[in-house]
Amino acid sequence: MTEADEKRVIGEVVDASVLGGINVKLSLTNPENIRTGFPVIAEGKKYDFYCVVADVFNPPVDVVDSLATSDLGKLSIPAVSPGLQKGYFGNVFYSKVLLEPIQLIDKENGAMTDVETIPPYFTKVRLATTTDVKAIYQPTKTSMAIGNLRGMPEFEIPIDFDKLTQKAFALLGRTSAGKSFLNKIICNFILKTGVASVLLFDMHNEYGTYSATDNSRGLKFYFPEKIEWLTLNPEKNKEAAPFFIDPRSITPEDLILAITDLTTRMQDAIWTINGRRGRNDLLTAIRTTQPGSVATIPDSTLQGLQARIARIDRLQFLRPKPKSAKEDSFTMMLRKIREGKSIVLDFGRYGRESMVYLFVANIISRRLHEIYTDRGEDLPRLVIFLEEAHKFLAPEVAELTIFSILAREMRKFNLVVSIIDQRPSKIDDEVMSQLGNRMILSLKDPKDLSAALAGIPKAKVWTNIAQSIPLRTALIVGDAVRVPTVIEVLDYAKIDAILKAAPARRMTSEQIKKVAKDAERIVQSIG
Repeated sequence: MTEADEKRVIGEVVDASVLGGINVKLSLTNPENIRTGFPVIAEGKKYDFYCVVADVFNPPVDVVDSLATSDLGKLSIPAVSPGLQKGYFGNVFYSKVLLEPIQLIDKENGAMTDVETIPPYFTKVRLATTTDVKAIYQPTKTSMAIGNLRGMPEFEIPIDFDKLTQKAFALLGRTSAGKSFLNKIICNFILKTGVASVLLFDMHNEYGTYSATDNSRGLKFYFPEKIEWLTLNPEKNKEAAPFFIDPRSITPEDLILAITDLTTRMQDAIWTINGRRGRNDLLTAIRTTQPGSVATIPDSTLQGLQARIARIDRLQFLRPKPKSAKEDSFTMMLRKIREGKSIVLDFGRYGRESMVYLFVANIISRRLHEIYTDRGEDLPRLVIFLEEAHKFLAPEVAELTIFSILAREMRKFNLVVSIIDQRPSKIDDEVMSQLGNRMILSLKDPKDLSAALAGIPKAKVWTNIAQSIPLRTALIVGDAVRVPTVIEVLDYAKIDAILKAAPARRMTSEQIKKVAKDAERIVQSIG
């Protein structure tokens, strides 16, 4: 151990097991200088043990029980005031840390292996250095740092975005934990590395040119040539191109998923009407069905169904393709995806309507699934980001949506889903088991923590770490990072320098007028 490393020593090993972890008696006078998630090295004789701090605690001491609440008693013992008293047995009062060993590093050749042994008694334990961290987290051509090791800003952690986007992955965390900022960072870095395109259902106008919430820069600002900005509400958003959905593309599953208060009889009626609708689209068929015309559908059921369908009928973006148009909106979207572009779909005034989100996201994703699986062409890798994922992937509705199939089967077809959610306990277990990577922010509900970490080796250890992390801090588990890691998420305000952004590129008034005029022309041609 070098002199510099000696200065970083925090204690010595006093107890260890492969399954239970490594107990260290701290030489530090103040345990507040150590936090869970910190990286440390236990310097064994043959191996360096790369570990993270799983717990910090004060072990029971009889004399402490006797002296607690007695000011006079504490003053009589030098170990309490002014400092720590040492003897043959070290500090009379001390703290301990429990370490979770992550990797073994061979001292001779630097080879890294899984942990299958323990360090000897009295092995010195020190804080990790930049050299240690770089040896573990080796960057690739498609990696970028989305944050730093917790409490250590000098240790940036690279994430391999090619590996991240090969399989379904998840961003999980309670409300206000920082999911939106982390998601914007991930989307920007996917586009920066060029490993995939993205499809975002932008309910709150966060991902276009500027965020409507905090005016931070969106994907369209940083990658204007890579982003196709579409909107369901062209009257409000004049910068984005109008997007319409042809009513003929609507299926029974779309309606049953979106309209959550349908009775079982109403759901059966939808399937019955769908089977006999002929050339009509499903909405028209339901609307025009007369009471008594279908023996198996009671009049009260039909009337209730028609009243609920009216919620869908009022959506102004439901319009058939005019005969004069060369392509409908979905065909245009698919053409842009073939060209390697990413899609941001702005919901405009529909952004607060959960029904609209469920309806639109399922229709578009289902059609993409059909295209990606039915055609022999080699389509670009596309990541669909799904917020409020439990509304699509709860066990009782998962079979109605395309997203459970996307999570389970679509890696080979280059169509990947990213799950963003605050209630992972409500997501189907089979879907959770298919995730290649998980980014877990603050979760307090034990059921959510258990679901977020289900299937991960030593889940109990990581649960203890995850439940104590603060906001905008994440535990990353999966093959996109070398070992499970707790990071402080990058401040989004710093992304300018990383992406080497040009000066602000707000559209000029003339450009806005031109886009608005084009949008108005398209709307009129369809209306």
